[in-house]
Amino acid sequence: MTQKVEDSDFAINNRKEIIFILEDLAKHRPALSLDARNGASLLTAVLGVDTDDDCVYLDVSGDKRTNQKVVDSNNLLFSTQTGVRVRWNVDSIELVALTDGEAFSIEIPSVIERIQRREYFRLSTPQGSRALICKIPLDENETIELLVTDMSVGGVGLSLKGTVPPELSQGAVFSGCSIEFPVVGVVPLNLKICAIFASRVTKSGEEIRHIGVEFDNLSRGAGNVVQRFMIQLESERISLS
Repeated sequence: MTQKVEDSDFAINNRKEIIFILEDLAKHRPALSLDARNGASLLTAVLGVDTDDDCVYLDVSGDKRTNQKVVDSNNLLFSTQTGVRVRWNVDSIELVALTDGEAFSIEIPSVIERIQRREYFRLSTPQGSRALICKIPLDENETIELLVTDMSVGGVGLSLKGTVPPELSQGAVFSGCSIEFPVVGVVPLNLKICAIFASRVTKSGEEIRHIGVEFDNLSRGAGNVVQRFMIQLESERISLS
C-alpha cells in the first residue's frame, strides 16, 4: 500500500533539514493524511517535535477505536494534502499522554520527501554579493553568464541585459550548464528555455529580459542541492519575518 520515499529524487536525509521541515509543519499545522497497510486512515497534523526524545507528536482522532487501529498498524505513510508536498514512512506508532491530552508519537523519520511544485512554490534568490550565476554554453567557444533571480524545484528564472543571443530560443535545450551554490560549489545542469520576455528598461535604454528555464532530467544529487538551498532560503525568510 505505502510507497517508500527513500528512492525519490526529492528525498532528504539530512537530520537538521528534516527537523526544520517537521517544525515548520508543526508551526503551520497543514492537514496530513495518515494511511496504514491494514487500512487504517485519518487526517492528522504535526503538534510538535521533541529532538531530545527523538519523536514527533501528531494529533489523534476523536474516535478511540480509530486510534487503536492506527496503533496496531505498521508501515504507515504520512503526506500533506495541499501546497508543498511532504511525505514520509514510519514502521510503527504509539499513543502517548501529553499535558494537554493524548497524541500519537513516532520517531523522527530518517528520510523525508519534499516536493516544491513549480505552481505552488517559487523563491527569489539573493542578489548582490550573494547572487547565483548560471553559466550556459552557447557553443564550444562561448559561454554566457546570467544572473539567477528566482528558483523553484522545477527550474530557475534568469536575468539578461541587452540583446538575446539567437541560441537562446524558446524550447532550446542546453547541456553542460552550471550554477555555483554556496558551500556545495559548482553543480552541473541541463536546461531548457521555456520563455523569454522583457521585464524592464534601464536608464541607459537597455532592456532587461527575464528568461524562464526548467531543469532537464535533473539528477538526484543536483535536485538535493536545489532542495537544500531553498530550505535555507525559507529558513532565512522565516527568521526575518
